Amino acid sequence: MSEETVGKNMSDRKNGFDSQFGDLFDYEEFVSMLTQLLAERLSQSETISKGEERKLIDSRRYYRHGTLVVVRKALSVTTIFFLSYCLVNTFTQVFTNSPNLVLSVLDILAGLILIVLMVSEVFVGAGIEVEKDFQEGKNVVREYKFIPSLNRLPYLLLLIGLGFFTVIFGFSSLYAELFRQNPDNFLGLKDGFLSIYFSIVTFSTVGYGDVHPASLLARTAAMCEIFIAMFFSLVALSTTLSWVTANERQQHEEFVKERIQEIEKRRASQSKDK
Repeated sequence: MSEETVGKNMSDRKNGFDSQFGDLFDYEEFVSMLTQLLAERLSQSETISKGEERKLIDSRRYYRHGTLVVVRKALSVTTIFFLSYCLVNTFTQVFTNSPNLVLSVLDILAGLILIVLMVSEVFVGAGIEVEKDFQEGKNVVREYKFIPSLNRLPYLLLLIGLGFFTVIFGFSSLYAELFRQNPDNFLGLKDGFLSIYFSIVTFSTVGYGDVHPASLLARTAAMCEIFIAMFFSLVALSTTLSWVTANERQQHEEFVKERIQEIEKRRASQSKDK
């Protein structure tokens, strides 16, 4: 057998395998089969009979992880207070003694805890389960719907931004207070705008070098902000992507459900007219 014949046979086999593989994983066929399966499953419980109207009989709500949601909301209000305080303390010393350092640290902890609670709220599925009973002729149909506690992307981004600025201004207040107590803690730093600038530069791990910590205490504070920045960036990105993915999936499921109900209504109306 010649090399040309062998090459032709191998090419034919490859083309045949590619064709079978493409037919097996045809995307349009897969979507069609999935839609048909959903229609069959939903039509068993949600088909509206001819000439019958759906009437809401009862509606019940069950809260999932309600305590977590309440704590997160309370902490959000507290975080706003700490954020305002640290912003003022960065430019003007509020207290003359150590309370400024304590309140700055509490502000940073409040921002971190807020982010942790928000992430926990997204991943454990906190929200409200709505259960409704409908009367369809002589039958009673029960529907379930889950509403996440963080069901809007702007609200999620607002919480992430609140946690971000709380940490930033918490460290700027801490740096300003450390400088006021001992100017030798930093080189090139002053309270006010420079403290905010150094906090943002440290948080972003850029480190231009024009302002840098000189003492062990100041360097420890800067290291803590760097570790928090790495944790914050990873958590904020993963939480946002997880929320967007879950929200898109829920919207697609509701869209398919509504379309199936419209088709069933149209079929029932056409059967009634005949």
